[in-house]
Amino acid sequence: MHIREATNGDYIVRNVPVLHWFIVSLILSVMAVLYATDLGQWWVWTVFIVMLAGMMVRNTSFTITTTFSVNDLKIRTEHRTLFGTKRREVDFSAVHKVDFEIEQWGRRSQGPPRTSLALSTLDEKMDEDRFEVFVMAKLDQGEIVADRITKILTPYLAPEIPETTSIPPWFGNEAPSRLYDLCRMHSSETCFFLRLEDMDESRQTVMATELSLPKDEKIVAFQDLTKERSGERGIAVGCGGLYWKNGFFTGSKICWISWENFVDAEVNTDPSDADVWIAPSMQIGLGEESQQKTVYELLLAIQDELRQMRDQHSGSVATSPR
Repeated sequence: MHIREATNGDYIVRNVPVLHWFIVSLILSVMAVLYATDLGQWWVWTVFIVMLAGMMVRNTSFTITTTFSVNDLKIRTEHRTLFGTKRREVDFSAVHKVDFEIEQWGRRSQGPPRTSLALSTLDEKMDEDRFEVFVMAKLDQGEIVADRITKILTPYLAPEIPETTSIPPWFGNEAPSRLYDLCRMHSSETCFFLRLEDMDESRQTVMATELSLPKDEKIVAFQDLTKERSGERGIAVGCGGLYWKNGFFTGSKICWISWENFVDAEVNTDPSDADVWIAPSMQIGLGEESQQKTVYELLLAIQDELRQMRDQHSGSVATSPR
């Protein structure tokens, strides 16, 4: 892997995944020998075909060049493959996940560890794209490059859920009951919100863990999106913000928004599926159109209620004697 930092500030990573293609060549060679000698049984062929498919799904590029341009906040990639060269250009802000992996290779996984890094992005149409920056690189090199890329992109990535809740000053004592009333009004058979006290302790624990809730967050209402009602996936309305967990096939990994940011955010429905979007790139994966309509209308109602709270607080502060 070759790394270069240009005078204009661009960070350029060029990766030739030699080990990856060595393993692919080795698999093909073994398959060729088996074919020539007619020794391979069906299950042997199945194993090698699965291994080969896994390697090719992972990477088909002979060289990967990625440029991180700090001047115009763009990522430019060039993947040279057997079928030509694929180029792409995305904004730093389009990246919603940096996926760095450390893997063990060799006999009984005792060989030197190898590292891979891929970026996941969302375009203007909210379509997800995932591309590799490097594949099966040495551990020391991989960690250095991954750390540098993470530092470049961190200011533009979605913030992680905080350990403690930040409640807006205008979110008064009556706010939780007002939000719960909205959740109850917008509940239906397919989209039902529960009070926290209506859930048993084990289910509450699962919900808090799976949604990565702040330690001191007080949940007003929770909609369980699992068929088993296990609490592993759903939407939680808290005192500090909105939290949710998406399914495996939902592109967006941003799963929370504070009330401060949500109150003026744009909320839309996705016409191509049953999801709800919170601008700029937060996706709530639902799965059913009936749930989409209910959640969308609820979020709009919560926004109106929060704006009233904020306006009332601003008015009281403005008229209070100093």
